[in-house]
Amino acid sequence: MALIGMLLFSGLMVFWPTVEGSREDEQTVRRLVVDVTHRSADIQQWYETAIQTVTMSILHPAVQNFRSRPDEAVAYFQTLAAEVPRFSQLRIVSPSGIEALRVDARGDDIIIIPDDGLQDKSGRYYVEAAKSLRPGQIYVSKLDLNVENGEIEVPHRPTTRIVAPIIANNQEVSGYLIVNLDMATPLTAYGVAPDGVMRTELINHEGYWLAGAEDDRNWGFMLEHNASVKQSDPELWQRIAAVDHQGGFELDGKIYEVETISVSPMLNAISSDDVHAASTRFHLVGSALSYQPWAGNIAIKTVFVAFMVMLICGLSGGVGYLMLRRRQAAQLQVLLTKDLLLKGRMASLGRIVAGVSHEMRSPLGNALTISTTMSEDLQELQQHLAKIDEGDEERVEIIAALLEGNRILQKNIQRTRELLKHFNQTATDQSVHTQRVFDLVKVVTDLAETLRNQLAKTGVELSTALPAEARMNSFSDAVDQVILSLIMNAHQHAFVGREKGAISIRVSERDADEYQIEIADDGVGISPKNQERIFEPFWSLDATTGGSGLGLAITMNVVQNTLGGQIKVSSIPGSGTVFRMFLPKVAPTRMGKHESPFAVESQTALMSANTSEST
Repeated sequence: MALIGMLLFSGLMVFWPTVEGSREDEQTVRRLVVDVTHRSADIQQWYETAIQTVTMSILHPAVQNFRSRPDEAVAYFQTLAAEVPRFSQLRIVSPSGIEALRVDARGDDIIIIPDDGLQDKSGRYYVEAAKSLRPGQIYVSKLDLNVENGEIEVPHRPTTRIVAPIIANNQEVSGYLIVNLDMATPLTAYGVAPDGVMRTELINHEGYWLAGAEDDRNWGFMLEHNASVKQSDPELWQRIAAVDHQGGFELDGKIYEVETISVSPMLNAISSDDVHAASTRFHLVGSALSYQPWAGNIAIKTVFVAFMVMLICGLSGGVGYLMLRRRQAAQLQVLLTKDLLLKGRMASLGRIVAGVSHEMRSPLGNALTISTTMSEDLQELQQHLAKIDEGDEERVEIIAALLEGNRILQKNIQRTRELLKHFNQTATDQSVHTQRVFDLVKVVTDLAETLRNQLAKTGVELSTALPAEARMNSFSDAVDQVILSLIMNAHQHAFVGREKGAISIRVSERDADEYQIEIADDGVGISPKNQERIFEPFWSLDATTGGSGLGLAITMNVVQNTLGGQIKVSSIPGSGTVFRMFLPKVAPTRMGKHESPFAVESQTALMSANTSEST
């Protein structure tokens, strides 16, 4: 159960992050798409307002007549700068590139640049580009940093210049209206979002960051560090540059959403004039980490996994313990049932044996008396005939046959009486045992010395493996009886069909309270289906051996009820059998006369009942 639980938990730990990761990544992609789309719309709107303002301003009389009425042009620029905060500079440059007039906006401050503060912009790329413009055309410079007097303005001011030619009445260019579009406002929000999850970057067509880069790597083409996406991560730049309009991809554990803005088509779409742009395109890049199942607080997640593992193991252990106890209870119930059945059989056997023994004792005694009398009479007749010398050969043979038959009859009657006596001992107490302190090793040694020569004559070798001493406070005669019974049982049944064999007696200390006695043989063994039946009364594996089927039943009775121990058997067919007895060093106290489990009622009551039935 623990293994199944761990597999299920592991599967859940794999499956759930997959599902959760898919859901989280989908939400991340949607958020990136929305963010990038909104920023693209902001840029377009920023440019759209600026170009429309420039288109209207180029036609304003104050701009058209800036040479004859410069004060009106300056006043117009002041008003325009106040109304359109996104313009950082409004100026008119002469065809030669010299600023004719200029108004700067610094927040709420509108600054009119005096004549001595006007600059020569003839060398600037956007002025050179403006010289090629025709009437009605507009030029939009690339997005870079504003430069004043040849130096990059600090703090940095991202700027785009919108240039339009001013056409005089003679259709000649009298100057150029140049408006600096302050891009700091729309680019300020680029970078890491307030939630710390998403990052938005603006990249130009050359792969340089314009906004949102880490470690302030923006404007690499103007600053000394020269950092760019193309240089630092060529694979990422290749994936970004491959996006034509809008698309997304995943790379190195991050999700990217890219929207490419083609500048000229965008500007021409928002203006009726012919717009020319220095930049070809911008890349709006939104990125966020893909779902990381083990990101975050590792300690908490480790504690959670450890808790789940302990919970699974605990539940599995609890269920396993309950199942084990249930199985043990079932096994105990089976053992109790077997024990009750065995005791029932023993009790039935006791009643049968006691009744049969009592009923047959008198007839057998009478039969033996009559048979003995007949033998004596026949012997007297034989002697009488011999005295009178009547040598009738036929008569002599008849008398001899009668004597022989009578002898066989007496032998069988005597055998039957011995068998009944044996049965009667089984039904009552096997013997009268006396508890005493003795050395188990000496009991086994004496028994082995007695049996060794007798067994050797039949080809069976008896060996022992004994400790130096094994003190017991028990019934030595009962111990001797059960060991003898097991040895004789092995001798009788283990070597059927074999000329040689070996029996060993091994004694060892099982623990502080018990000894273990093993009677092992290398005989034919006992099949598993018969191992549970060998202790049943009147059951014998082979009827041809002449056993009564009571030897092991009596042995088990003595071991359990007299000695307070246990007996078990293990056998491998063809390899031998081992009987193991576990006997306590101190036998349980016996209260009064030890009664056999075969005896269920007193012999007096049984005899009275039988007498009544006979009557």
